[in-house]
Amino acid sequence: MQSYMKSIAKRWWQKGAVLALSALLLPMIVVGTGLAVDLGNVYVQYSRLQNAADAAALAGAHEYAVKGDTLANHGNADKMAKKYIKGEYHNLDENEENVDYNDDSFMAGKADDAVYYRVKLVKKVPLYFLGSIKKSVDVTAVSIASMQGGATNNSFKNLFIFKDGFSATNTVNDLGVLKDNAIYDDLNRGKNMISDVFDGRIVYTKGDGINNPSYYPKENIRHSVQTEGKEFLHPLDRFYTSYGKKKNKDTSIKVLMSDKEKDNPVAKFDDNGELQSGNWSKAGYYNYKFQTFYDFVRDKAKDCKNIADDQNIYTDSNLFKSDVIVVPNTNRIPNVNITVNKKLGDSDVPIYVYIKSGMGVVNIKLDTDTGRPLIICIDGDDNNRPQVTFALNGHTFKGVIYAPYCKAVKYGDRIEGLLVNATNSTFIGTIVTSYLNLNGDHCTYKYKDYVGGSSGAGSTSSVSADGISLVSPPDGIKWQ
Repeated sequence: MQSYMKSIAKRWWQKGAVLALSALLLPMIVVGTGLAVDLGNVYVQYSRLQNAADAAALAGAHEYAVKGDTLANHGNADKMAKKYIKGEYHNLDENEENVDYNDDSFMAGKADDAVYYRVKLVKKVPLYFLGSIKKSVDVTAVSIASMQGGATNNSFKNLFIFKDGFSATNTVNDLGVLKDNAIYDDLNRGKNMISDVFDGRIVYTKGDGINNPSYYPKENIRHSVQTEGKEFLHPLDRFYTSYGKKKNKDTSIKVLMSDKEKDNPVAKFDDNGELQSGNWSKAGYYNYKFQTFYDFVRDKAKDCKNIADDQNIYTDSNLFKSDVIVVPNTNRIPNVNITVNKKLGDSDVPIYVYIKSGMGVVNIKLDTDTGRPLIICIDGDDNNRPQVTFALNGHTFKGVIYAPYCKAVKYGDRIEGLLVNATNSTFIGTIVTSYLNLNGDHCTYKYKDYVGGSSGAGSTSSVSADGISLVSPPDGIKWQ
């Protein structure tokens, strides 16, 4: 009997323990279940939000490339991205609430040779079982699409790009004033000295596409002026803009030699390289690869016929009814003369003149304004260095002179490379060469992009719509 009673007591004790344990664990089970439900819902919402951000970033990047958007203005990309979030091609419910996106959600940035487009979405996800603790949690999805450069992403964005040296004559008149401190200190002197203006960046490069900001040209960047029959050399440490020349009308050159931003603001350029404000700039390093643009032009010219053997090419010929002209190097034509004797129209759609490697001398001369821009690409390499001269003769040239392997010859202390004679002339575009010589006064040099999509110069863009992919954020990128 006693044994039987002990058995019953044991069973009742076990049941009580189970009930007590169940009562103790039940709140934890409820919380665990609620946590699992809420976390599961958050994960599902995040996945949907991330899919929408990915689709929006890819679509926006594609639109950026084909519409020629810029870092500062990517409205086309933003509009398309929104369509992939809650619009025409939406990945989220059209009426879905709590999804936050605004102008700051769509950003662009650049690092090395790639442009990046970023979409950032935020959604408030309600918490059900944990609502008494926290009503909702913010879920964030970020997606970044990379746009590698197309054929022209190695784009110029600069007025002059040179490798080995730069010299200019008479960009500043009466430069001897700077030798005489007594005259130089007189703020009533040194006015109206600026002759030439440079409304664009001037940069030096190694030309191999490898980032090397410590590189500096072998030769000095210098200015020369003829005074009393002698050449006076002075370091050309700054290039004055049209704003600086205007200020020099009533302000001494001494003030314009100051580095103080308040008194003498440095030039500022937009993302396309065009001057926005400021009086002066200095030459800086630019990571550029000569081969990229050569490949681009060679590809454009591959299906074009060579012109007939002719050493003299004129713009009034039927050749210039084509948008691409190929000039061969033959034994009969070791040299070529290109003369602009007829204006080519008023549009900014360029005409490409591709001069094949091996040419000995290339002379470019203007008898009138070009009208349409000319992209004159002179092929070469370390073993094929043509001599190039460029005479504007008081006219306006629009376009590009691309001669990175131009021959440079040393005459005593002076080196002569691509020789530009531009007195009373206007150059608009880009020059790329090894050693650049500018001759003349009252010249205007202005950067404009006639190759990239931002110029309206055709369908090409500074980035390619091919090869767009989702990537992790690059180090140090600044979004705008």
